[in-house]
Amino acid sequence: MLMSVIARECCSLALPELKGARVLITGLTSASGFDIARAFADQGAHLILQSPEDSPEMTELAAVLAESCVEIKLFNTPLESEEDAVRLVRAAAQDFGGLDAVINLVPVSAAAACAIDTAEDVEGLISDALRLPLRLTEVAANRMRLVWVEGSILNVVRVQDAAGGRAMMLADILRAELAELTRGLAREWGEHGIRINAVAPPSSIAVLGGDAHQASDADLAAMALQLASRKGRSVSGHVLDAVGAARRWC
Repeated sequence: MLMSVIARECCSLALPELKGARVLITGLTSASGFDIARAFADQGAHLILQSPEDSPEMTELAAVLAESCVEIKLFNTPLESEEDAVRLVRAAAQDFGGLDAVINLVPVSAAAACAIDTAEDVEGLISDALRLPLRLTEVAANRMRLVWVEGSILNVVRVQDAAGGRAMMLADILRAELAELTRGLAREWGEHGIRINAVAPPSSIAVLGGDAHQASDADLAAMALQLASRKGRSVSGHVLDAVGAARRWC
């Protein structure tokens, strides 16, 4: 449960503009996302965390985060519908007076990737994977607009233990779909100063070239911090490569 050394070094980077920032992180589990939450906590942020996991491990992690952040609220309720997503964002924005950054963690299970047989299966899986983060993004961006916040939204999609032809095909189509959605959302909300970016699984070209790695939580933490800070004010509408971000930016 301890954060990696490189993530701790990254969190030592002072970004004073993030002190007091109101940060919503969805999809957090005891196995994924803790470094990201800790990075913002160490900057003195207010944390609103959503986890599908109601476990002693999550309770322990929340207690660790509470030692650093200004304030923390944990929602241990799975997001099963678009209505759940809307209620979560509205509750978070109301409780904290708005949102400055949103990070949505979206896992696609290896079992689901291996089970696809037809084009319809691929379309259905991608639609299911992106439906809730798309709704979370739209509602969060609208809340930012209403209170004149120039915020950052980052959608992180991972295909867990991706391997094999089907998983590579899924990753390629998923990257393309995510890129199109991200560009469209960035155009829609850019005039309000709201920046929307994404991280996708490695492409099949990277896999076949032997240079495919999922971004670590430390990498994602570094990227999320940079995008939410002044350094990320000109970055929007991109599917970004987060691998190595902890080394590059810290």
